[in-house]
Amino acid sequence: MRVSLWQQNQNWSAAQANRLSADETLAATSAQLFGTSNATRSNMSPAEKALQATLGPFGSTIMNSSTGTAVLAAQQAANRVNAATAKLKSFNAPAKSVAGVSTQVTFSGTLAGAADFGTTGPAPDGGFKFLSGEALKTGFTVAMIGRKSHGEAIDTVSVTGNTLTASTSGLNAHPVFTVTLKPDSGLYTFKLVNPIDAPTTKGKEDKFTTLNLSLLVQGVKADGRTMVLPNSAVIEVHTGLGRARGTASLGVIYEGGLAYTGPTKTAAPSKAPVKRPKYVPPVNPLTGRGYSAKGSAAAATSNVINILT
Repeated sequence: MRVSLWQQNQNWSAAQANRLSADETLAATSAQLFGTSNATRSNMSPAEKALQATLGPFGSTIMNSSTGTAVLAAQQAANRVNAATAKLKSFNAPAKSVAGVSTQVTFSGTLAGAADFGTTGPAPDGGFKFLSGEALKTGFTVAMIGRKSHGEAIDTVSVTGNTLTASTSGLNAHPVFTVTLKPDSGLYTFKLVNPIDAPTTKGKEDKFTTLNLSLLVQGVKADGRTMVLPNSAVIEVHTGLGRARGTASLGVIYEGGLAYTGPTKTAAPSKAPVKRPKYVPPVNPLTGRGYSAKGSAAAATSNVINILT
């Protein structure tokens, strides 16, 4: 049977319509699955248009969906990091003192921004070090003027490896704080192990004392020259749990809940004269009169004191 040209044209048109309908269905399904349209955006860059032309509509949809997921995951990670950083930089004290107070009495900082080693560079074994010898003793004495722990002066310093320990040397000698320093990076950790006595100031609930640890450290260049690092490590030690009033350049810690970990306290021997009660002679129950050791009764004593008068 012969088919006319008109009939052939009609058959071709119907086939094309069916194919376009299938393509539209696929596009609609892709949009529902991936939440995006295959249509070319009016604001696409030439590079984006070229990439879409290479990948085709379906490939572009898959790529856009994957990229969007990756971007969302990266943004969520950045938000978590920013939230954690904001919490660390907060100067609000913990809501209450807890049994494990390590987070309240430890501060980590860095000296890196305080040193300029220039073209010489830092010392091969590290550009940040504690002072030593008489220089350390002098710096420590200045830094601890008037500072006490449980009533005793903080007057003793020692360095073992990369850790400095400050202590008292009184009747109840005990460690007060430690500072651990990394020579290569300048990172340091301050840890309070016994409370520091705060100045008594009326009308202020939040009492604190300030320690300038910069007087204990130095920068060292590769040629051996040293540099002072002024105000590079300053710690505020707060006795209570109130809001810190320091600036962002200060390390702020709270010793609330920190127990005394030094030796058992022992009272110092008193040098004051002992006061004894005045002697009162007893009363004779038969006569109601007191006993006497006066000279007028000596004749009747027969070498025995406390004779009736």
